[in-house]
Amino acid sequence: MSLKHHKKKNLPIDSVVRSQLIKIVNKDGKRKMKWVDAVERFVKESKNKDAVNEASIFKLSNKYLEKLSLDEIDRHVINDIIEARLDEGVSNTTVNRMLQKIRAVLNKAHKEWEVKCDPPYIKMLKEPRLRIRWLTTDEMHRLLAVLPTHLKAMTIFALETGLRESNITLLRWDQVDLAQRIIYIQEHDILKGEKPYIVPLSDKAIKILYQAKGQHKDRVFTYKGRPIRRANGKAFRRALDKAKIENFRWHDLRHTWATWHVQKGTPLEILQELGGWTDFKMVKRYAHFDHRYLHRYVDNQPESQTISKSYDLNARHLKVF
Repeated sequence: MSLKHHKKKNLPIDSVVRSQLIKIVNKDGKRKMKWVDAVERFVKESKNKDAVNEASIFKLSNKYLEKLSLDEIDRHVINDIIEARLDEGVSNTTVNRMLQKIRAVLNKAHKEWEVKCDPPYIKMLKEPRLRIRWLTTDEMHRLLAVLPTHLKAMTIFALETGLRESNITLLRWDQVDLAQRIIYIQEHDILKGEKPYIVPLSDKAIKILYQAKGQHKDRVFTYKGRPIRRANGKAFRRALDKAKIENFRWHDLRHTWATWHVQKGTPLEILQELGGWTDFKMVKRYAHFDHRYLHRYVDNQPESQTISKSYDLNARHLKVF
């Protein structure tokens, strides 16, 4: 567009020159964007169901990136973040959760926002094999004995329903049907790896809901009249320390719920429905906790009959081989 054409529109010459100079400097015509602005836009557009956890991760990421523009975030910056986090003693899994969020923001900015951004390749760190930590009955009693009242109720509710942390902390009364003894998990309440499903409620879960009625018009679980945003916080971790329970986090209550179900004989396909999993592989990881069905087959070896006939299995000094 010529300067003459701009004059006809009565535009100031200096503003036109300035805009053209900017385009010369930034040949692609894309504007810079600060990391903090990108995070704000990402959160608004993504509407993550687990917003509390996401906010916590982004708050940590700002420690390293808040002064940078997206186009300044390169492989060296990412490596510095990885080294810093590992030096702080966090696990590879925790580092990866932050890297995944950084990668998601950069990729979205690059593909959708028309801003200056050239995302570096971000390789995840190796993580240990899937961890399943569950409470023994003794550990459960020790933990419940030291939890604050509001967290005790939420913990029992988690052990009775298998719901994820966000599904419990954000639980609304319009999801609860006390008459039918069910909870609806659907639409924006659905978290990762789940589908819309109905959660049947046990007697203990129903009792907790009745105790919570009238404390808040919308939300089920509150503390001093205010909705609870997070359960896996300092109070929960202090209780774990008092109960001398190690290597445990809130999500492990869901693992405990599933493990107890399998140990009591709940079929895996039923557990899948109860837990709202879409992928049966997620349920099969609990299969090894049910060993009872295996006992039908341990004597199927044809040689076992020969052994029992050839040797006195009641002998005081038994030598089979």
